[in-house]
Amino acid sequence: LELILTAETITAEEAFEIGLVSKVVDRANLAAEAEVLAKTIAAKGPIALRFIKEAVNKGLDLTLDQGLRLEADLYFLLHTTADRTEGITAFLKKRPPQFKGQ
Repeated sequence: LELILTAETITAEEAFEIGLVSKVVDRANLAAEAEVLAKTIAAKGPIALRFIKEAVNKGLDLTLDQGLRLEADLYFLLHTTADRTEGITAFLKKRPPQFKGQ
C-alpha cells in the first residue's frame, strides 16, 4: 500500500526482495524467459488453471471459511473431469499429459 500511496519507484531487485515479483531476468533474456513461463503454464490443465484463477480472484473477498468452501467445491468439480484422469494416467505412465479441457 505504501508503494502505491507514495508512488515510490523501486528497482526490479527491490521488487523481488519484497515479494512483489517472483523472478528478475536480464532485459536481453526477457522474451525467452516469458516464453518459457507461458509454455509451462500452457502445458497445465486448462480447467485447473481456470479454477485456480477463480479461487484467487473470488477468494480475495471471502472469509477464510468461505474461501476454503470455494476451494473444496472447485476441487470436487475438478475431480470429476477427464483432464484429471488424463493427468493421473500420464503421471503413472511417465509421459506428458494431453489435456483437452474436459
